[in-house]
Amino acid sequence: MRKKNKTMSSAAKLKRTITRQCSIKKKYATTYKDIKKYFKEFNRVVFRNKLSAFGDVLIKDLTREKCMGQVVTMEWKRKGTRFYKLEMEPSYKSKRDFLDTLIHEMVHLYQMQNLGDNGTHNDLFWSFEPKVQKIGLRL
Repeated sequence: MRKKNKTMSSAAKLKRTITRQCSIKKKYATTYKDIKKYFKEFNRVVFRNKLSAFGDVLIKDLTREKCMGQVVTMEWKRKGTRFYKLEMEPSYKSKRDFLDTLIHEMVHLYQMQNLGDNGTHNDLFWSFEPKVQKIGLRL
């Protein structure tokens, strides 16, 4: 009898990796390297490589803005161009909180950049929830 070659989907592999890396509950320090690494993975699995990178990424204290991360839009109407900047906290309670925040902001970027939406928490935003849950994260 032949053995079946079981292959895991990209989402299942990523979920397993995330689960393994997030099993330790300790404070996580944000790095540009991890932002770039996970952006690439999430873009491949969730957005099918249709998401362009942020124009700029900043790690800064966002307590005044009362958020854990945000996408800032810069628009030059005379030139007809838009620029999207990602801002992330310097640290999070856990790596899972960091990854949840990054994928959350990536959905906002996709809404604005690829679909011409205003980027709010509307039905379009929440339509990504099943895809995000498939990799073991939350919006």
